[in-house]
Amino acid sequence: MTLSRRNFLKALSTGAIGSSLISCTHKKFFNPDEDIILSGGSFNENDKIQNCLVIVNLAQQQKRVINTPFLPHGINIDPNNKYRIMCFEKNGNNACEIDLQTQTIIRNLYSEDNQLFSGHASFSQDGKNIYCVEKSLNTNQGVISVRDVKTFNTTHQLPSLGLQPHDCNISMDNKLTVSNTGQSESKFHRPSLVVIDLNTEKLVERIKLDNDTLNCAHFKTTSENNLIIASAPLNTKNKRLSGGVSIRIKNEAISTMTEPAVVIERMTGEALSIEINQQQTLTAITHPQANILTFWSINNKKIIKAYGFENPRGLCLTLDKKHFVVSYGNKPAMARISTKDLTPQTDSIVQPTLATGEHILNWSVTLREIMPTRVYG
Repeated sequence: MTLSRRNFLKALSTGAIGSSLISCTHKKFFNPDEDIILSGGSFNENDKIQNCLVIVNLAQQQKRVINTPFLPHGINIDPNNKYRIMCFEKNGNNACEIDLQTQTIIRNLYSEDNQLFSGHASFSQDGKNIYCVEKSLNTNQGVISVRDVKTFNTTHQLPSLGLQPHDCNISMDNKLTVSNTGQSESKFHRPSLVVIDLNTEKLVERIKLDNDTLNCAHFKTTSENNLIIASAPLNTKNKRLSGGVSIRIKNEAISTMTEPAVVIERMTGEALSIEINQQQTLTAITHPQANILTFWSINNKKIIKAYGFENPRGLCLTLDKKHFVVSYGNKPAMARISTKDLTPQTDSIVQPTLATGEHILNWSVTLREIMPTRVYG
């Protein structure tokens, strides 16, 4: 589909019609049958920035705010306790464990000496360990710290086999995929995804992009094993360079999107969050610096739509799969977009959310993925 410049729509702005969020309700707030969105956030308090974990119940249009000592980047739900949340700082030393029921921080947690958290981690399927992506302060070499969930002590470490690792995911067949975003001067180390079999702790596959100007930062895999990668330019000094969207159909060669030129040229800076609508086989990608949101056909590897959005960041699906939810705006808001026809629902806008973080997570959807028989327990 070829797009002209006038096809870009300034779909939503923080001044559009919406609903104001309030912070009290007589209803049960953590209802697994309602869309409950988690995000890192921040707000001004006494002329200082206060970071927080923001929880938004979209159905009730209510929110909860839990103050944190850092801006949460990656947010993980304990597969053995749906109210236990672990949050990680991006490129920092800090993490914390939060009890959603009491809305308090249980523990403040820290990276290994001379290492920084990337911001992302993954629980093992049994919930006994958490795999934390970290990098060396001295060399940028990536490591995966395997930590005991009860103590947060590191039992051992695995190399990420690259520099400046960031995103990670553990699949149902117990394979850990990690994105390495850095490149060495000699180009011996290049951005790539590495897949490690956790049963043997051996490298299974290394996936490199067909475009050596991109950093391979965030990724998501469909149920059919199709892969989508969202990247930022390796050269961060040139603000005019475009980030990238790359797609691999099962085990075919990976393809970075180059058409239509009008879209690619607009995708300056980082391609950030990814969400997949499995039924429609399409993916949505946010481009915060470029102020656009793009939609791509996975099977056809082609653009479907692109909308103008002010500073779009996080993405997730609603519980019924009928809508994408996007966090956006310099005055943080959230809105729904139909997964059927990709139409923004202007009457669905809620603000102010305080959700300034780069990612959002639907608590209710995630529960059905990680604890399908204990959603209500």
